[in-house]
Amino acid sequence: MSLLKNEKKLIALIVVPMLLTLMLTTQVTAKTSKPIIVCTTSAVGSIVEEYLGEDADVVVLVRPSLCPADFDMKPSDIYDVSNAKMLFKQKIPGEFWLQDLLDAASNTDLTQVAIPGAYNTPQGAKNYIKWVGGNLSETLAIDLTDKISAMVAGVDEVSSWMTSQSQDLQTSSIKVICMKWLKVFIESAGFQVVSVYDPPETLSAGDITDLVNTAQSEGVALIVDNMQIDAEFGGGIAEQVGAEHVVLTNFPGAIPKTETLSEMFRYNAEELYNGLNTWRSTSTLRAERDHLSNQLTTYQIVASIAVVVAAFEAVLLYTRRKRA
Repeated sequence: MSLLKNEKKLIALIVVPMLLTLMLTTQVTAKTSKPIIVCTTSAVGSIVEEYLGEDADVVVLVRPSLCPADFDMKPSDIYDVSNAKMLFKQKIPGEFWLQDLLDAASNTDLTQVAIPGAYNTPQGAKNYIKWVGGNLSETLAIDLTDKISAMVAGVDEVSSWMTSQSQDLQTSSIKVICMKWLKVFIESAGFQVVSVYDPPETLSAGDITDLVNTAQSEGVALIVDNMQIDAEFGGGIAEQVGAEHVVLTNFPGAIPKTETLSEMFRYNAEELYNGLNTWRSTSTLRAERDHLSNQLTTYQIVASIAVVVAAFEAVLLYTRRKRA
């Protein structure tokens, strides 16, 4: 009997670890069976995530709160690229580090896709959606037709809302100065961009003076910063010239409720329109204050003259009485 018990214990000691190992191996295999799709930024990554959801491991290299130029390569990034099936890139200046990452990963089976053009306008976003969807469909052999249509429709809905808001608020005459990478979006929201600026750390004192002079001479309503570059620079100029300071995000997911391009467009447009309404309100208050100030100044001048006249008449009256 004791021998049988020992045999059972021995079997348990051998079989149970084997079963556990098999289960873990199955779980790891199931996890790694998902294709790894690497995207340089969330502008592309957000689209891939909408398409594939839990059916792929989507890796976004640059955090949406960062400028791509500030990306620091990590060992985990090399691992992800070395095991990835696809890599989506934008070929923007901030991706200068990408070739070093590709060289380090040495993934000869990697399918690389460069997405052309701007993404931060409704039309540009629709082009991105179609381009990414087409390449995923071809490489992964899946049908994304319905999802492509739904995502394009979502962008169209936001675009129509922006057009309606622009017309209601009469934004076509509203002048704006902005960080240059936001220009195309701000124009798509219906505003008139009269000047742009590079990243603030590259600007000279003369450049900043020119921006202030332009803002004053053009009657600029909004100074718009790019969150990923500098969220405070434009505030100083806005304060000097009586404009409203607005901060927009150039990448989805940097702040809550901006996880997709459509959501990012709506958020950014709302910030612009709210900024315009605030500027109009403060401008009205400023005009009323100036008017009251002018009225008060006029009253003070008239009162001063009246005092002088009264004093002069008093002197004349006194002189006449003295002579009499």
